[in-house]
Amino acid sequence: MLKKLLAALLFAPVMAFASAASPVQYQEGVHYEVIAEKATTKPEVLEFFSFYCGHCKAFEPFAQALDKNLPTGVSLTKHHVDFLRVAPPELQQSLAKAYVVAKNAGQGDRISNVIFDYLHNQRATFSSEQDIRNLLVVNDIPAMLFDSGMVNPAVVAEVATMKKSQDHYSEAKVLQGVPTLLVNGKYLVKFSGLSQQNFQQDLNAVVTYLLAKKD
Repeated sequence: MLKKLLAALLFAPVMAFASAASPVQYQEGVHYEVIAEKATTKPEVLEFFSFYCGHCKAFEPFAQALDKNLPTGVSLTKHHVDFLRVAPPELQQSLAKAYVVAKNAGQGDRISNVIFDYLHNQRATFSSEQDIRNLLVVNDIPAMLFDSGMVNPAVVAEVATMKKSQDHYSEAKVLQGVPTLLVNGKYLVKFSGLSQQNFQQDLNAVVTYLLAKKD
C-alpha cells in the first residue's frame, strides 16, 4: 500500500538509502533546493496543495504526521491554491475558505480527509459553494459555523494571504505544481530525493534539518 502511495506521489526516480537510521548528509540539489537568499525571521513550514490534486491526496497522511512531529513552536501551514484547471478559481477559493473554517474549529485534518475522499475516492464533484457546505454539514460542521465562517473577515483575510503567497512563489518560478513544501521560505524539499522505504522518517528528518540550518 505504501509503495503504491509513494509511486503516485513522487515525480522522479527515488534515491533509497541503505538505512534511514544511519546518519544522512542532506545535500542541496538532491534533498532540497535553495530558493531565496534569506530565510524567514521565524521558523516555518509551508505546504501548497489542492484538494483537486491526486498527488496532494497521497501526500496528506505524510503531511499530517509531519505536522505532529515538528519542533515545539513550529507548525505546518497549508495554503490551498486556485490554479488547477479542473474547477473555476472562485470555487477553489471557496474550498480554501472552507478548509480555514474547519481548521479554526480544530477540524482541519479531518475535513481535509473528507474532501479528498469525496473528490478522489467517491469521484464526486462540487458545482457551487452550496455543494461544499452540504458536504461539511453532513460531516458534522454546524451549518451556522460554516455560514458565519465563510464571511468572517479573518477567514477571508487568511485566504487572501494564501493567494498572495501563491502569486509570489509562482512569479518566482518556485511554485510550479502541488504539493510543494517550503521550509523557512528559503528551502524547497525535493520529494524525489527521499527514501521510498522510509519516506515519513526521511521527510521529518530533512524538514528538521532545514529548520535548524544556518548558512
